Amino acid sequence: MLNLLSFWRLNLHFFLVCTLKAMFLAFLVLIAPLQAGEDARLPTLGHSGSYEVSVHQEHWLGQAWLRQFRAQARLKHDPVTQYYLEDLLQGLATYNPALEIQQLDVLLVDQPRLNAFAVPGGVVGVNTGLWIFAVNEDEFVSVLAHELAHISQRHFARRLEASRNLQWSTMAGLLAGILVASQGHADAGIATIATAQAANIQSQLAWSRSFEQEADRVGMETLTAAGYSPHAMPRMFEHMQRLAQLSGRAPEFLMTHPLTQNRIADAFSRADQSGEADRVTHGLSYELLRLRQVFAQYPQPEEAWSFLRRQTLSDAGRLYAQLLNTPDADAAEVLWQSLLEAEPEHLILQYLRIEWLMQQQRLETAESLLEDWLRVMPDSASFLWLQAELAQQKQDWDRARRTLQRLSQLRPRDPFIWFYLAEAAGMSDQRVLVHQARAEYFQLTGRLSQAANQMELAMSTAQTEQAPWARIAALRERQRELQSLRERLEQTGF
Repeated sequence: MLNLLSFWRLNLHFFLVCTLKAMFLAFLVLIAPLQAGEDARLPTLGHSGSYEVSVHQEHWLGQAWLRQFRAQARLKHDPVTQYYLEDLLQGLATYNPALEIQQLDVLLVDQPRLNAFAVPGGVVGVNTGLWIFAVNEDEFVSVLAHELAHISQRHFARRLEASRNLQWSTMAGLLAGILVASQGHADAGIATIATAQAANIQSQLAWSRSFEQEADRVGMETLTAAGYSPHAMPRMFEHMQRLAQLSGRAPEFLMTHPLTQNRIADAFSRADQSGEADRVTHGLSYELLRLRQVFAQYPQPEEAWSFLRRQTLSDAGRLYAQLLNTPDADAAEVLWQSLLEAEPEHLILQYLRIEWLMQQQRLETAESLLEDWLRVMPDSASFLWLQAELAQQKQDWDRARRTLQRLSQLRPRDPFIWFYLAEAAGMSDQRVLVHQARAEYFQLTGRLSQAANQMELAMSTAQTEQAPWARIAALRERQRELQSLRERLEQTGF
């Protein structure tokens, strides 16, 4: 890891090489406003006309950052968890009236550390470590509500207005992390950024306390409006503080969101003043997916089970945890029957059941159950994904391609779908679609030159194969759209 003091001694030439692109990326990764002072006046909630950076500009900055992050970070490919998280955040956003973003981009980051972050333009990232740490759904949601508040309150735009006199030297530690990440070491880069910011908590690069308190307040209002107890937020703060005291190291979330006794006391006071009773929301969907992440996190199932023994689980949650800790298929089947009798219509449980059957190579049973659910929910992205995976297992590549094409229509901004669609298209000898899917995958992961090359190949292949005129016209139109997208993204400085 680069030492901050030694980094300051780097020569002027190094800073000239660090382009405006890196500076924007550093700003966006951290969303770290300059200290505005404890008595900073906060503008009217949701008033977008007060800032030099418009909501439209924030959107494109966020889209540029999103593509850079996807290219560098390790994302978790877990469709059922990803789709649940998206639905949860999108639903929560409806209870924040100041949020001007209509559609959020949600990142599930494969990192065991406790963290979540928000980026201007409606990008929200959640580390898998947050699922491990937040035992209950309401505590998990309290963190999401806080991050949505940073977006709705335009903290990035307000921080930019306060940073007009920013000096290059103050960006040194942050740029170090960006440069590490740009060399293909995303984890080390993110850690360097967090360390640099932690070392500057009392300096200009720290989150301003006023912004954090505002995010707490607006987040708590969102939490309460969505039907959760406002007490979940101060409970989560206390858990984080206890973790920092026990481990001797603050969670990543606290490095970018400094937690003080005054902030905790203020959150407790606001929760008490709400008049709402302190109740805990467990939520079976959240519990099942959390257990899934816990068992994925630990190297051995016995370690995960030992971790969970100290926690309160619902009857269904305990059965599922036992199932995940049971290597014997017959014993697991008994547990499945008990689970399904208790929760016969629970969709996430049905997904997990079909997935387990596929893992046990009971493909015909899995396919029968899957077809039953798809007749009822033909546009379910979760079940369609299972159908594509099942077709791949059976090496029915044409069916896998058709299903993935359907998914790409439902979720055109999902890079994982385009990645696997390119593979299925190749295995089913659909050469034009191979290049087209690769182009979409590359543009979603920040490789815009490669995306343009793949669209050129798609066009030339379609012409060579004498594809129908409508197909060639559609490809040409998409080529123009991607070129326009590239120009817009390049205008952001990335």
